Amino acid sequence: MSRELELPTLKPRKSIALIAFGLGVYLIYLYQIGFQDVMDSLRDVDLRLFSLAVILALAGIFFDSLAWKKIAGKFDYRVPISDIFFIYMSSIFMNNLIPSGSFSGETARIYFLEKLDGGSRIDRSSATVAATRIITAVPFILGTVIGLAYIALKTNAPAWALATCSGITIFLLFINVIFLGVCFADNWLERIIFTLVDFVEKVFKVTVDRMQCLGIMDRFHSSMKMLAEHKRTLFISTFWAVAGWLSMTLVAVVIFRSMGVKIPVQAVFAVYAVMIFLQMLPLFLPGGVGLVDIVMITLFSAIGVPTSSAVAATILTRLIQLWLLTAIGGISTAYLVKKVDQIALKNGLSKGGLAKGF
Repeated sequence: MSRELELPTLKPRKSIALIAFGLGVYLIYLYQIGFQDVMDSLRDVDLRLFSLAVILALAGIFFDSLAWKKIAGKFDYRVPISDIFFIYMSSIFMNNLIPSGSFSGETARIYFLEKLDGGSRIDRSSATVAATRIITAVPFILGTVIGLAYIALKTNAPAWALATCSGITIFLLFINVIFLGVCFADNWLERIIFTLVDFVEKVFKVTVDRMQCLGIMDRFHSSMKMLAEHKRTLFISTFWAVAGWLSMTLVAVVIFRSMGVKIPVQAVFAVYAVMIFLQMLPLFLPGGVGLVDIVMITLFSAIGVPTSSAVAATILTRLIQLWLLTAIGGISTAYLVKKVDQIALKNGLSKGGLAKGF
């Protein structure tokens, strides 16, 4: 069985077809609402504030990159922050076009970190990604709780909206507790991996080196425990993660302000959490296109935002956080693949030159 980590495979035709399907459902939904009021809201947008929302979205990714960079530095990864930023953008591209519970994006992060660093330390690269995921979940869950409390106490949101947000909050807490157990408990990861190994061996008729897997898992646990001892690193990384989460959440707030609609930032916390949660699920729709948009509109309307404004704000927010970031992520992926190929070619030539010299 090959040890070489590969990028997730993108199937353009399938992704385009699913995107078209999602957009078709979304357009039918918008037709039922009525386009004219939505177009009026869009025409009133302050382009300066809209530009600020774009900057906030990119700043959010940059802050998350700084959080990851701090963790990776503890494991002696010397990848520049510019490439870390491009890797993060590439992971967004992968997550949005290959729905897999965000694992396609995490795989891309590990792949590019390994290739650009020039090492082969999958246990450590996986630990940096796992640690960053835990750290970025902290402000996300806290913000969701704050948003849920605000909606329950300060708005007349219907019971179904409260139940939806509450259910997602509880589910996120449960998932993160499980993830912590996988990262730090001695036997959780082993049981999961060997169950998957049994399945792979049975279905694909291959033999997996279990001792090799066990060695990687042991080193992964050691890396996670070593990282947990570096409190200063975790504090700085958490600071940047909070900055990233706040920047991304403020995108919707600024979008509403650009249309002259004031909405409490606490209410956006809860709606934003639902949006991210749905995008993380391994849905068949890339980026949750159509479904996430309809849910956002429904929740914004439920907390008192006029429907036309909710639709317009959702369109603009998703234009930035889905379509723009995915497009930049695609460009970033192409750049990183080219850079990895250049590094491989350079290393190949260097080895060839040494061979000839001897």
